[in-house]
Amino acid sequence: MGCQPAKDCKLSAFPPIFVASAGEFLKYPKKEALTVMLPAAKSSKLKPGKCPSGFLTLFLLATLFIGVAGAHAEFLKTESRTPYLHNIPLKDAEGKVISVPATVGDNGKPQDPKAPPYSTEMTCGKCHDYSVINQGWHFNEASGIVKPGRPGEPWILTDPATHTQIPLSYRGWKGTFKPSDLGLSDLDFLTNFARHFPGGGVGDPDKIDPADPKMGRMQITGTMENDCLICHQAAGNYNVEARATALKGQNFRWTPTIAAGLGTYGSFRNAGAMADQWHPGKPVPATLPAIKYNRAKFDADDNVLFQVTRRAPSGNCYYCHTSQTALEDARWHSDQDIHLRAGMICVDCHRNGLDHMIVRGYEGESKDRIISEAAIALRARIIQRDDAAISSDDAHKLARRQLESQSGMIDTLTCSGCHANGRLGSPRPIHKGMPPIHFQKLTCTACHSGPLPESQPEIVQTSLAHKLGLPLPARGKNMAPVIVEPVFLYDANGKIAPYKMVWPSYWARLKAGKLTPLLPADAARDADLPKQKAEDAVRDPFNSKPLTDKQIADALESLAEASTNGEPVFIAAGKMYRLEKDKLVAEETAAAAPYSWALAHDVRPARQALGAKGCADCHSGDSPAFFGTTLARGPVALTNGVSKEMWQLRGEDKTWIKAFALGFEVRPFFKLTLLGAALVVLVVLVHYVPRGVGAITAALSAKKPPQ
Repeated sequence: MGCQPAKDCKLSAFPPIFVASAGEFLKYPKKEALTVMLPAAKSSKLKPGKCPSGFLTLFLLATLFIGVAGAHAEFLKTESRTPYLHNIPLKDAEGKVISVPATVGDNGKPQDPKAPPYSTEMTCGKCHDYSVINQGWHFNEASGIVKPGRPGEPWILTDPATHTQIPLSYRGWKGTFKPSDLGLSDLDFLTNFARHFPGGGVGDPDKIDPADPKMGRMQITGTMENDCLICHQAAGNYNVEARATALKGQNFRWTPTIAAGLGTYGSFRNAGAMADQWHPGKPVPATLPAIKYNRAKFDADDNVLFQVTRRAPSGNCYYCHTSQTALEDARWHSDQDIHLRAGMICVDCHRNGLDHMIVRGYEGESKDRIISEAAIALRARIIQRDDAAISSDDAHKLARRQLESQSGMIDTLTCSGCHANGRLGSPRPIHKGMPPIHFQKLTCTACHSGPLPESQPEIVQTSLAHKLGLPLPARGKNMAPVIVEPVFLYDANGKIAPYKMVWPSYWARLKAGKLTPLLPADAARDADLPKQKAEDAVRDPFNSKPLTDKQIADALESLAEASTNGEPVFIAAGKMYRLEKDKLVAEETAAAAPYSWALAHDVRPARQALGAKGCADCHSGDSPAFFGTTLARGPVALTNGVSKEMWQLRGEDKTWIKAFALGFEVRPFFKLTLLGAALVVLVVLVHYVPRGVGAITAALSAKKPPQ
């Protein structure tokens, strides 16, 4: 009778594998069904798909066990610096190889090349440990397995209609809200930010609760798996716009296939629309849309060629990490980062191992690192592979020690660490004439990174905040959220460093001293906000016209009528607006304080560094580094926001700074005075030294005894 391997032959204990030849062996992963097809079957009575019996059965099982154990003790690797040609089979979410139907079926009728979407976990996971990769820095924000580290760029929930901009982060950085604080589920987060989210993490939960009205939808939409090609594709044909469109429709399961250009979504309805018609408790549709594949992408063996690279090109990084300050179409002014101009790429400094814990490159980062159990387990497997005699416990202990000793390498990939150690041929800066105290008070980036400071910080737009990389109407300087740079603040080590800064803006309710922001949908429903005119939308597509005091007061009144659950307030431009006896008042409050994160790029060379022209670059009465004015930005008139100079933001003493700067301003006068005094002394010496020598000589001669 026909053999069902997991039942009849009782082979479920063995990692399943398809054995036909060495080449076929490498094609099929351990999750596929077992079918025994050895060359010996051709010359024996054993037929493919039939259960062997007796001694031959034991022989085959033993042979299979040895082969499987050796093949799957580790993921497949080439162990070479030569890039592997990724001409590989695609696999769906069940681990089955995707085979495109023939052009014409057995009945002679044309067939569409439809098949399930490919799974990055199953396709890439044959050689790359997906579970370890998925714990990397880009994916672990909500896992709690790492320390938050230095505050970085937040996700900013922005809604032009309600003038909302709220910094969000799963990492709990001070000044940000966690999505759950606002009542946002992980699916809500993905709905807003999947466009620049690589997948994995909150997009790829281990379990899906079918009773959850939001996350349960993933039974239909699929999970948002970590899409390796976002970073590692080398051909330049990964379509981020198609990806964003697919994710907007919640086609999570289908997005990697669509973005890679392998095919199109085979349905007139998005997965999100299908999930809208489904309710928890109802059966999940048995048939979901297939992908209509491009046959030209498949070769005769149903393999697909992926042009990938381990070292992600900088252009791939820029999709999520672009910062653009030349907003008036003057990008040709930019010199680009000095490292990129020298031929380096981002991953030369921002390195990672298989665990994908990207080196962020700030001082003290190694202290913020937690060596994950996944990384230890991975290293332990390697140790046991190389030393079969070592026990599992000892391998784990040794793995931890090795990883801890290697964590110091992180510090050599900071600015000072790299240049002090000459890594990658980096020059060792001399800083001739610069007092050593500058290295105690300033970070390297204070002088070398970002645009040079001016009387006011300039507006900057970023990929995460302004959807850079996706085609939109001209964004303009007033598109929310308005972010400025450079702002010079003290970092965690007490050094002055340049930062980007954004001010939160949102409607909220204040109760018992606790501020609860309203989501844009709730604010739009309850607040009487002005509607933008159609003719204005053409000129100002992002509704950047500031609110007047009357419009704010009207909105707060309508919010008070809608609910008595807390006093309605409006946070904007560093102030909190509220109604007191029907009169609008605004006051500076900590709840409206700006959020800031470190600015590291673009790096300028020494001749363009702050201070290259002399001490007066910083030490003068109008130096932007001390006296530049930072105006809080938000959906109100610019004059209504909080205004502070740099020294105020850092909590410094203006009198002392002015006095110190005055010393540098009068230094030329002091130099002239000293030079004049030196000349006077020189004249006196020239005039009187010869006379003095003569007098001394005469006196000595007079005292000389007679012969």
